Amino acid sequence: MNRLLVSLLILTLGILMGCVSPATPSTSASPTPGATSSTTPTVLATLPSPSTSALSADDTFLSQPPGTIRLMTYNVHWDSIFPEDDPQNHDLRAYDRVDSFHRIVAAIRPDVLCLQEINYLRSGRDLAAFVGVAWGAPEDQSWQVIDVRDTLIATRFGLLEEGYELMTGTILQDLDQAAGLVDLPDDEYGPVDLYLICSHFRSGGGEEDILLRTRQADAIMAHVRDFETVGGNLDLPPGTPFVILGDFNAYNTDPALHIHTLTSGDIYDQPRYGADLNPDWDGTALADARPSHNGLGIDFYTWRNDAEPFSPWSLDRVIYSDSVLQMRNAFVLNTTLLTAEALEAHGLQREDVLLEHGSGAYDHLPLVVDFH
Repeated sequence: MNRLLVSLLILTLGILMGCVSPATPSTSASPTPGATSSTTPTVLATLPSPSTSALSADDTFLSQPPGTIRLMTYNVHWDSIFPEDDPQNHDLRAYDRVDSFHRIVAAIRPDVLCLQEINYLRSGRDLAAFVGVAWGAPEDQSWQVIDVRDTLIATRFGLLEEGYELMTGTILQDLDQAAGLVDLPDDEYGPVDLYLICSHFRSGGGEEDILLRTRQADAIMAHVRDFETVGGNLDLPPGTPFVILGDFNAYNTDPALHIHTLTSGDIYDQPRYGADLNPDWDGTALADARPSHNGLGIDFYTWRNDAEPFSPWSLDRVIYSDSVLQMRNAFVLNTTLLTAEALEAHGLQREDVLLEHGSGAYDHLPLVVDFH
């Protein structure tokens, strides 16, 4: 990508943003120097709460199609899913979503989770046990996890990290992200495994923030080129399915160049990360799932905060190699849109996706995709 064009886009953005009210700084921060809070700088109107007449009894979207693998990504807002008295809770923990998280995971029953804003001090063993209990796994089923910085991959299948790490380079060492190979059982999925990168991109609307998100995307694309090319740090078998998912902080007020890079392979900093590439195995672009709320095809935002003057938007994404993966089902879980009957059928409560019951406050919502 032409670096001059990028600079002009960012400069134009700064001029435009000077014509609107400034964004309120986030109170969320990373435990490492590379802060990755989840507040969007968009200053637009928010949405009203759904009326009772708008509730949907259709819960078929929760059913996982046979022969698929279910992935879920969720920014949980700094350790809100762990008990209040947990000594390893992050200093920014402000909400209690323990029961809500358990109900969500039990209802969705993902095969693989990608979580963000988990305190990096937690041990992998404790995290594996925690997710297994939330999922309702039998005692003889051990969950596997990879945790890097505040990102976590957890799966009921085998999981390989050593040799499959995301190589970001020294410039991004404070923004490393979890990556690994999910060892899928051959009797269910055949002789193929799944490679995952669980991401949390830098937040903020400033020029440095935009450039850092772009460099994070560049590093991921350089990693994709590496594992698709024989002789580098990592060689994946040709045709290995891969998914890049998580909180991308894809605001609708900046150029969102990192989303363009992650789908098209158009690299910004070519001197450092190499030439552009066609990132899918068949020489085409990657696909962006962009699921909608409860699969209804009406609302697509994945983040919302009615206490701030920011527009709901699709900050979280699931990007995948559609040459080898077929998306059979996808949705953003919004329990506030379900009828009482649908909620009861799946053991959910209406405010489970809120930051806390009775608060009326939203944050990130869970994204779920079923791949074949």
